[in-house]
Amino acid sequence: MLKSLSLVAAALVASHQEEAQTDTTASIVLDGSSISASIANAAISSLRLTDINQEKLRENAPGRTFPEMIRNIPGVYSTSETGSFGDAKINIRGFKQENISVLLNGIPISGLTSGSMYWNNWMGLSDATAAIQVQKGVGNSMLSDNSVGGTVNILTTHPSDAFRAEAGWYHTGAGANNAFINVSSGALPRGWNLSLMAAYNWGHTFVDCSRISSGSYLVTLDKTFRQGHKLNFTALGSPETHQQRSVRLSYEEVGKYGAAYNKSWGWQTAEDGSRFQRTTARNQYFKPYFTLTHSYDGGRSDDGGRIDGGGNGWRAFNTFYLAFANGGGYYSESSGSRISSFIFPEGTEGAGQIDWDAVIAHNAATAPDANGIRAVNVMTDYLAGHVQAGLKSNAVKEFGDRADIDFGLHWQIYDTWEKERITDLLGADYWFEDYEKKSLAGLAGRNPVKGVGDYVRTYNGRRQNYFTAYALAHCKAGRKRQLVFTLGASLSATTLRRWDLYNYSEAEKWSDRASRAGGSVKGGVLYRLGRFSKIYANAAYYSRVPYSSVFFSNGNNQISRDICNESNSLAELGYRLAGGSFGAEITAYAALWKNKSLFSSPYSTIEEDPVKYMVKGLDAFHYGFEADLWWSYEKFVRIDAFASVGDWRWKNDVSATIYDPTTLQPMGTVNVYADGLHVGDAPQTQLGASLRFALSPGLDVHADWTWNDRFWADFDPVTRTDPDDREDPYRIPSYHLLNAGVSWSGHIRKLGLVLFSM
Repeated sequence: MLKSLSLVAAALVASHQEEAQTDTTASIVLDGSSISASIANAAISSLRLTDINQEKLRENAPGRTFPEMIRNIPGVYSTSETGSFGDAKINIRGFKQENISVLLNGIPISGLTSGSMYWNNWMGLSDATAAIQVQKGVGNSMLSDNSVGGTVNILTTHPSDAFRAEAGWYHTGAGANNAFINVSSGALPRGWNLSLMAAYNWGHTFVDCSRISSGSYLVTLDKTFRQGHKLNFTALGSPETHQQRSVRLSYEEVGKYGAAYNKSWGWQTAEDGSRFQRTTARNQYFKPYFTLTHSYDGGRSDDGGRIDGGGNGWRAFNTFYLAFANGGGYYSESSGSRISSFIFPEGTEGAGQIDWDAVIAHNAATAPDANGIRAVNVMTDYLAGHVQAGLKSNAVKEFGDRADIDFGLHWQIYDTWEKERITDLLGADYWFEDYEKKSLAGLAGRNPVKGVGDYVRTYNGRRQNYFTAYALAHCKAGRKRQLVFTLGASLSATTLRRWDLYNYSEAEKWSDRASRAGGSVKGGVLYRLGRFSKIYANAAYYSRVPYSSVFFSNGNNQISRDICNESNSLAELGYRLAGGSFGAEITAYAALWKNKSLFSSPYSTIEEDPVKYMVKGLDAFHYGFEADLWWSYEKFVRIDAFASVGDWRWKNDVSATIYDPTTLQPMGTVNVYADGLHVGDAPQTQLGASLRFALSPGLDVHADWTWNDRFWADFDPVTRTDPDDREDPYRIPSYHLLNAGVSWSGHIRKLGLVLFSM
């Protein structure tokens, strides 16, 4: 069990203390920005919802990455994965990130290339978040066509009506630190309002060689006009650098070296004879993100009119967004024994770590030729970036208090690039880039002798346009509006081209245009049984365009053959009880996923896995049950408990294409026998509970416990070529997680202080 100590100090200045302590969960379903951001209201929604307010986020934040703050929810599994800061993942109902939609203020931010969400690119987002709503299964947004497991909907902080200032710091026992400051101007003359947030993360995690240096900022500027019009500008970013544990550990290695062991670093001797730490795994990235939103609120059509709006029942939201991303990480190239094979032996200082002196000596031992010493290994920077721009526009028309219709458009252009640059020849004089073997264009007049600063191996990118149009309607029926219907449909289309200057000449660098269309249909119904209880059901069908990595799985400009849309069919039935001091929710769900594509294990090195497999046409069926309940006694005690049991299995045998791991050129096909195997990467059984007890006004103790079981590893296509072998992959032993802490908050005149100890 990892222990940590965290402190957060906050200074508040507000005209009303009660206003400063408002619960964000209650407010996120009321304002116009929440409607634009597709935040669902539990009072009328037929979806399985969990709201996480800012107070809870603050309590969970110290030392954790963003996904780890989304926890203690049945069917949700989040982890820091490797233990290095920022390298985290989340899994909902057995579905990985590519089937989880992530929205930031209603705008999709998970990648179009593979659906992946690189949380380290948004490392400062936790400091800028006001609330999170997890919508499991069918998402509330018609733009979330990858919401199979669910949707993570993030709302950033916005200016408050009164002046407010807040500053804080935390430190974990593992060595991670965070300092932040928030300032909100309150209402300024002529309708202006401004808020500023700045934060800095530094230190390291419990993992060896895992230093962090990450800044973050959020600027929000509001301008309110007459007649219901408003402008909002936001600028969000998090320039970061962090060391990684990029190589997974075996069970034996953990037993020998401990849970903090990191194979990605070692020792090198400097010219003065001192030794210094050096790693093969470090990431740096910066993605400034800007939005400009115009909103219009004409007032409810049945409210008798309003001073500024006229009560016409119309609301409209138009958002333009723009992001520039640039960064990369340490990488290496090898023409023989790789860097990871030079390890200090057992019984010596540094056992299990990389012997950089041996790496350099091996490079220098090569007999020189006319160009000098030819390197066996070199260190490189693998660089990547993109420009992302889009426009989201929607309008909502209310027909009294019984019905409304929301219709809108979303367009996004996603322009990516990636290349690799030599940074260290490791004692050699040059690197030989074998264009004749690695490039489809051959030598093509290029010089294969490369030095520091030269580019090798890859230089390509993609340009993708993605378009969605949708309509979503809500209708309330019955004398007391106790029956709520929801129905929506969307149509999406994408066009994609790839360019490649490593495998092709300048004149031939662009691929043919790949294009495909998809769509979705969603529906739900909620019925109020009484004042506190409701039953609901929802269903959806998605025909989802494959990610761009599937279109160009060959590693060149040739469009992959036999591409089919992924299809997803979802259904859910639930019961919700919410009283004054007690609540419960029970849900049954099912999801059929067809035409999944995946690569073989991304964790294997070339030595362990000399070829890669691309599997297409996989089907999976996920179903399960979830329950949670809570009880509270005024503000003194609150108890929560949850349980989830799922059965997630692959449903068919397929074939796979074999690729060379270096050139990604196809080498053949092989059958993969996966029918009946359990889906891996998340526990299929979870139990959990939490307790919060107020010892005195402002002083709380809290603890939570989670038990995970029936947790299988992913299957690797490499090991699934025998039709008689139907044994499941490795089953991870069940385990418990326990967290406990103390918090205190109080006011000294207009200053508030909050302390957390975890």
